Amino acid sequence: MSGIFVSSDRTPTLSERTVRAAMWTTGGRFFTKGLDLISLLILARFLGPEEFGVVAMAMTAVLIVETFSEMPLSAALLNYPVPSEAMYDTAFSIGLLRAVAIVATLCALSWPLSLLYDEPRLIALQCALSLAPAMRGLVSQRLTEYARALDFRRDVALEVMAKIGSLVIASALAIATGSYWAIAVGKISTTAIAMLASYVVAPQRIRFTLSQWHLFADMLGWYAARQIFAAINWQADKVVLPHFVDTATFGQFTWADNLISVPAQAIIQPITPPLFSAFIVARQGGNLGKVYLKASSGVFSVVGTIFLLMAMLAHPIIHLVLGPNWNESAPLLTWLAFAAFIGYAPTVLLPALAMALNRTRIAFAKLAIEFCVKVPLIIALTMTMQLQGMLIGHAISAVLGFFITLILVKELTRLTILAQLQNLLRPMVAMIPMAIFLYAASNLFGIHDSALYTFVHLCWTCGVAILIFTASDLALWKLAGSPDGSEALALKMVKKNIRL
Repeated sequence: MSGIFVSSDRTPTLSERTVRAAMWTTGGRFFTKGLDLISLLILARFLGPEEFGVVAMAMTAVLIVETFSEMPLSAALLNYPVPSEAMYDTAFSIGLLRAVAIVATLCALSWPLSLLYDEPRLIALQCALSLAPAMRGLVSQRLTEYARALDFRRDVALEVMAKIGSLVIASALAIATGSYWAIAVGKISTTAIAMLASYVVAPQRIRFTLSQWHLFADMLGWYAARQIFAAINWQADKVVLPHFVDTATFGQFTWADNLISVPAQAIIQPITPPLFSAFIVARQGGNLGKVYLKASSGVFSVVGTIFLLMAMLAHPIIHLVLGPNWNESAPLLTWLAFAAFIGYAPTVLLPALAMALNRTRIAFAKLAIEFCVKVPLIIALTMTMQLQGMLIGHAISAVLGFFITLILVKELTRLTILAQLQNLLRPMVAMIPMAIFLYAASNLFGIHDSALYTFVHLCWTCGVAILIFTASDLALWKLAGSPDGSEALALKMVKKNIRL
């Protein structure tokens, strides 16, 4: 009994605190995605395609401008153990200048875009929607102090509170007015509620100064350049492909690509802040390489498994989500999922690692190299082989990105390429029996199956596949002598929760 009490009272390790923080952020993201779905169902009941279409036109420019202007102010603050008041004031001031620039840019673009789309409603709509990204960057920078302690409960609470408020406001406006402004006000209210509430949970004084600008300049400059290359890399295929395929084929590719982005939005984005904070702590403790290997193996086990499921069950997934008329998207989803399995799942931690070491230029270098190869490659292959050429270009770029990441991580942490590959070997081998099972189970599905049949069989098939992977991975871990890796951490967390 004494052993139990000692174990429960001991201070959690960095890995345990990181996992707990990731569970909070991921759980919060899944919950808010559920709220988004409820909001969409309500808005779709009272608004038509035209209302959604005009807001989508305005949001295109909003999303592009926000991506180009994104600034990791909290990441810069986390790189200093004890930030001064002047640093917090400078971070707020930079965020305020960014907000003004976003509003001015989008308002200036509203009139020419309204002429381009022949839609006069875009002028007022885009000017109003510019407030959403502007306010998103004005949240209290004092929240970084909780992130430093790997406590993201307040961030999750703010996001949930904002989504609930937005759901109520947007739904009420849609029911009362039937206007597209319900969608716009919902988006604006989300960021407004989060911004105002952040100063309640993490008070910060409002004072304008740029006295500590030099402490932010290097990271922000390289991050801004990285965002530009990232946007071009991600959107290059969508710019080129419509010129060589018909509209229906382009729509099928776009939906398959959208499905591939779901794991990033639901898992990678919410776990990145806790991992970044963990890398900061590990850097200060001198064990960054060990923590990175453990995090890399764990993330690849989760995200790689999801991409493998999507690749091998693409037909029933497309059949269930989009319907039988979209079955031709299934091969595209398979190809893109395998490319993401190779090039995305093992490399997602590089940006957080580079920022934790205040070497954002390394993450920029990866995107710059990919840009110099991927964009010309995709253009050339698409011109000669149309859609097939683009898919081949994605595969080649994925392999290239994987090896570039290995080299850059070696430069950042001095981990050899062999050590990084060995770290991924165990989950990779454990996925082989899972893939064999999925290949056999894919015969259960047909193009004429009902949605209910497809859903039920997808659920148990995915569940069994995950159990097979887990059992295989743990068996390999035992055979390797039970090293201190992601498996050891997962078992420790499970035992602790069962004991509690």
